[in-house]
Amino acid sequence: MNRSGLDLLQEIRTENQKIPVILSTAYDSYQHDIKSIAADYYVVKSVDLTELKDKVRMAISKASVDA
Repeated sequence: MNRSGLDLLQEIRTENQKIPVILSTAYDSYQHDIKSIAADYYVVKSVDLTELKDKVRMAISKASVDA
């Protein structure tokens, strides 16, 4: 089966709306893809992991509040 990360994101959202999802991609264009709107956070890959770490902290914090 050949599916993209966006296809997997749609499957995750179909099963469970509360799982925090961070979409991390090298392609900035995904930010404008309608399927990517289902992600909670969006990060463009970089050697600097600061933004990704911030989004992970935010996701964990939101998940603990929602629990």
